[in-house]
Amino acid sequence: MYIIMTSKFDEYDALPDQGIRPVESYEYYFYERKKAYFTIAKVEENALEERVSIVEVGDKGTTNRVRLKFFERFDTLEEARKELNQLVTFGTIDTRLEKCA
Repeated sequence: MYIIMTSKFDEYDALPDQGIRPVESYEYYFYERKKAYFTIAKVEENALEERVSIVEVGDKGTTNRVRLKFFERFDTLEEARKELNQLVTFGTIDTRLEKCA
C-alpha cells in the first residue's frame, strides 16, 4: 500500500514513522513558485497502526501525529503517481511537478 504525504514550505513538514518508507519525492511549483513537497511512501503491512508526524515550521515546532487511516491509500505506486498528477492539475493553471533526485 502507498500513501502521499505533503510538506508545505515554511509551514509544516510531514515525517513518516517506522514502517513507512519514502519511495519518490516531488517538488510542486505553482506559477514558478515552489509551494510544496510531495512524497509517495510505501506502507509496510505491519505498519498499519503507524502515524505520520506533521511538524510545524517555526519557533513552536508543534507536532501532530496523524494516523494512516486518514490518508488515502493506493494499491500500487502507479495509482499513487496518477492521483498526485490529478491533485496538481488545474486546467490551464501553470503548475508542475519536478521529481527529486
